[in-house]
Amino acid sequence: MTSEAIAMAPVRHSAVREFIGAVATIMVKELRSRMRGRRAFILLTIYLGLLALIAYGVYLISAPATSAGFGMSANASAMVGSAIFMVLSIFQLILICFIAPAATAGQVSLEREKQTLDLLISTPMRPGAIVVGKLAAALAYVVLMIVAAIPITAIVLMYGGATVMDIVHQQVVLLAVAVGLGAVGLFYSALLKRTQAATVLTYITVLAMTLGTTAVFVFWMVFANQSSGGFDVGPRKTAPEALLYVNPGVAMLDVISATESTSFGGISSMLAGLRGESVTLGGNGMMCDESGRCQPIDNLGNPIDPDTIGPMLGPGYWWSRISITLVIVAVILTVASMRLIVPPGMRGGLRRRHPGPAANLVTESADAGIVPMDPTDD
Repeated sequence: MTSEAIAMAPVRHSAVREFIGAVATIMVKELRSRMRGRRAFILLTIYLGLLALIAYGVYLISAPATSAGFGMSANASAMVGSAIFMVLSIFQLILICFIAPAATAGQVSLEREKQTLDLLISTPMRPGAIVVGKLAAALAYVVLMIVAAIPITAIVLMYGGATVMDIVHQQVVLLAVAVGLGAVGLFYSALLKRTQAATVLTYITVLAMTLGTTAVFVFWMVFANQSSGGFDVGPRKTAPEALLYVNPGVAMLDVISATESTSFGGISSMLAGLRGESVTLGGNGMMCDESGRCQPIDNLGNPIDPDTIGPMLGPGYWWSRISITLVIVAVILTVASMRLIVPPGMRGGLRRRHPGPAANLVTESADAGIVPMDPTDD
């Protein structure tokens, strides 16, 4: 092989660079069609205005109620901030649970309906890059809505009751939920040929992950603590907590529980009960001595051993585990979607094979009109 032929051979880029370039290409194409026009920006403005109205409405309702019991004190201001943070967090979570699956449920099935998926697969781009690019483009607008709402949520910092880390935890949960539920919609879009069927199955799965896991967990606990004569008097039994590791609602409630006035509020007690920790507090829930050392008390005023409470003393047990689980589920479903969009005859491998230097040389020689000499010719 001459030096001229070697110089004419195309330069092979790294697989990572090609993958990132293909993902960027898909994202640019999808985002241009999605963000073109005024519709996307009008919807974002309406969404932010609705959040601002909700925050103002919660303030109008909670401020008089807290001031009546505590006066104009720091504790009353913190309760107002906690109420605003709770309502905004729950509203955003419900909205993400509806928008994220809808944004991805038609990404692949629409290509099949328009009969353009085969053309897309036949391009040099890898199927994995196509799937990741479509998922990222579909979730880009959802992520924009989540990030754009941060200044409104940060209003609670003026009142107290929530810290910067609480807002960070809230954003992590919302992003993990968007990625996890978006991957569910993309999986059904790659599995089914019709967008309507993919959308229906996607929302059924979302209901199973939220309401379904909660119902199974509650029924499991009821039957586990029930005997022939009623309920067992011994130690309380609980269902496997792994059932709730895909439940976004429990993750957000865990974030909200950190903003309660004490670590033994209503949400904290409920989350501790999910782990089999039955603690009923009365009064202020704490008893402090002259040295300033505080200890939880029950309804009768008897001190409770903190060792029997365990992780209930600090929120943060659920949201981190659920966020990690949702991300893992998203990775698994994304890989499965990569396999599903590849035609049956090409599923032996997802990586595109590049021609070697010899094949490139033969191709370039043929283009130049040079016919290789047969070694059998004299």
